[in-house]
Amino acid sequence: MPESPPPLPPEEELKRAQAALEREGVDLSDLIPEAPKTPTLQVEEVPEEELSLDFPEIDLLDEEPLLLPEEEEANLLDEEPLPEEEEALEAWEEDLLERPLPEPEPWQEELLEAAQQAPEPEAPPREEAPPALKEALPTQEIPPSPLLGVAPVPAPAQSAPLRVFRRKVDQTRLGEALAAFHRVHGVPETPLPFLLKAAERALAELELPHRPLLGRVEGEGVRGLRPSPALLALFHQEVGEEGEGLLCFFGEEEVHTGRPSLFLAPDGILAISGLDAPLARKLLERVALYLEDPVLLLA
Repeated sequence: MPESPPPLPPEEELKRAQAALEREGVDLSDLIPEAPKTPTLQVEEVPEEELSLDFPEIDLLDEEPLLLPEEEEANLLDEEPLPEEEEALEAWEEDLLERPLPEPEPWQEELLEAAQQAPEPEAPPREEAPPALKEALPTQEIPPSPLLGVAPVPAPAQSAPLRVFRRKVDQTRLGEALAAFHRVHGVPETPLPFLLKAAERALAELELPHRPLLGRVEGEGVRGLRPSPALLALFHQEVGEEGEGLLCFFGEEEVHTGRPSLFLAPDGILAISGLDAPLARKLLERVALYLEDPVLLLA
């Protein structure tokens, strides 16, 4: 196959298209619109002599400073008036003083007369304090208080905590001994005499300075009575000489006052208070030993 001819350059194609349009009677310039023409400005030349401007020379040092409205008012107040202004002001003041005062209206005269005739209000009488109070007032002294209107509150007294030590006691043999004493001697079945004798033996063995006392609760306080040396007399003792020592109680309620005390409850709970921990534990064990085997107290 024959090769296709190379494409013509753009100028040749444009010439061929223009020649074809001329043969048809069409002018290419009629088909292409003309570009809009931009308006041109006509500048008139002015001679240099007419352009020269004459500006007055200004000295920047002579210009007045710009002030705020407040500063302008202060300057106006500080400025001294001119002599003409002073004369005009004095003439105006004299004219104002020479003018006669306007006569008051009738209703104004009535109000003035009523105000002059009205009595002055009297002050209420002051109440005088009784003579006894007058005499007491000068001598009264108010103690200083750290805070105004606040009464000082005393600090609560702090007390040391009370420690109580308890131990369970087997009362089988103690119950048998009480039944035998009741059957033979007719005494009440109370373990308090055996508790006193057990405390006496334990205090002596531990070499403590305390002595056993028969404890009695009276109102809000407690008493300690010196016990009788005879065991049978302890079952009936109600009174005795008061002393200081180890209070021994038997009953339902424990009483702790801070004094050395020994309690035996009906359910076999033995408690001690008012002593140091090591000493309280040793004494509690010795007393429990004698209560669990009361025959040792009779030997």
